[in-house]
Amino acid sequence: MKAHIARNQNAGVPMVLGWNLAPGDRGILDGMADAFGMKVRLVSPDEAGQTVAQLLGEVPLAAARTLRLEPGAYPPAIVLANFRPRDAATLLDLLNNAKAQIPLRAVVTPANRQWVFGDLLAQLLAEAAPQQKGQVTAP
Repeated sequence: MKAHIARNQNAGVPMVLGWNLAPGDRGILDGMADAFGMKVRLVSPDEAGQTVAQLLGEVPLAAARTLRLEPGAYPPAIVLANFRPRDAATLLDLLNNAKAQIPLRAVVTPANRQWVFGDLLAQLLAEAAPQQKGQVTAP
């Protein structure tokens, strides 16, 4: 009898993990999915204790850290995985041109792949705060 090995159906497929996305912004991403060959996966508050790798389906879901975020705990965010650098830049440019309201954006790296998703959101927010303070707004 042969052993069956579960394979990651998303291996190499460009994916966007989305958090707290408004319906219009989700629609913008969904509208771009075919052009980029990407999947869009919304992360629920109950999944915030999973690692990025678990959410991407790269590793089996073992015991996730007990972490549940309130739906509005963090601003809208996207995390891009398995994109070629040029495609990621194009996607972000298109989101800017479409006036998408997604202030927190990241790309999956070998380092943050093992992070708990809620911790990654906290880090993105912490990194965004100094940048926002330095912005000058016109009266």
